Parts: sequence; structure tokens; C-alpha cells
Amino acid sequence: MEKHQDTKTELILKAAQVFNQQGYHQASISTLAEACGVKASLFYYYFQNKEDLMEAVLEYILGISTQKLKIMAADNGLSQTEKLGKIRRFMEKLYLHNPGGCIMANTVLETALFSPKFIGVLKTFFSEWIEAYQLLYQSHYQAEKALELAEATVQDIEGGIMLMKLYGDKKYLMNALARSERLLL
Repeated sequence: MEKHQDTKTELILKAAQVFNQQGYHQASISTLAEACGVKASLFYYYFQNKEDLMEAVLEYILGISTQKLKIMAADNGLSQTEKLGKIRRFMEKLYLHNPGGCIMANTVLETALFSPKFIGVLKTFFSEWIEAYQLLYQSHYQAEKALELAEATVQDIEGGIMLMKLYGDKKYLMNALARSERLLL
């Protein structure tokens, strides 16, 4: 059973890279299989189709990324400055060296109008990301203002990721992260 789950997780991780770089519609099962070093039939052992694989990828990313972010934001053993530093490093790790940018935002842009199956997990991802920042901002702002700032922060970071990829310059993401930090200083 453990080997079964390890193989499935490995396929999800490798498929995430392909989906993030090529997009959902461009990535074929044969391309995904080649990137994973397996036969296409192995995907069908674990997933009914490409849509199920993509949903598994999105759910996996939701689980690991928002969980880590929420833990950092809620860590009462850290000062606000320390929390922001950990979150900055986490975001840098996720996005600075990832040639595809944010798979969640990419998937929203590519599929929101055509593949409603992904909408739930995508909304949950962004809602939880906003909640994590809202938790941080509530130390300095009323709940309603903290929510507004959290939403603006997520929008700013996503825009920073997009411009970073477009211009090949990390300053856009770094500036967005710095603006989020200044809200707590």
C-alpha cells in the first residue's frame, strides 16, 4: 500500500511540473508519461483521465502549500517579523525557481470557463491563502480591513509572479512580498 501511494505521489509531483509549464490543455497523457518515465497506461491505473490527474495535482498542492502557510501565520512562537521572513522564504522557494509560475493561477486562467471541476479546489486554495494573510494582518488591523489587505496581498503576489515570468526579473515578486511586509511594520 505504501509503495502504491509513493508511486501515485511521484506521478502527481512530476505531472504538476508538466502542467505548470505546458498548461492543462497542452499537456497530453503521453507527454506526462514521458516526463514521469512511465508508460501512459500507468496513469490510468491511478487516475481515470487527465482531468482526474489534474484535480489530484491541484489538491496535493493545496494540501501542502496552504497548510504550511497557515502554520507559519499562526505560529505564536514567532514574532510578526519572523513570520513574514518565513513566509517570504517559502514564497521565494515556491516561485523564484519555478519556470511555470503559480500553477493554481495558471489553471484558473486556463480552465475557469471550461472545466468547472477544478473551480472548488482553486477557490479553496486562494481562500486559504487569503485567510493566512488575514490572520497575520489582524495583529495590526480590524478584521474587515485585514481581509481587504489580505486579498490585495494575494492579488499583488500573483501579479508579481506573472510579471516576473514575463520580464524574467524577480524584482516584481520581491516587491510584492516587500509591500506585504510593510503592512505590518
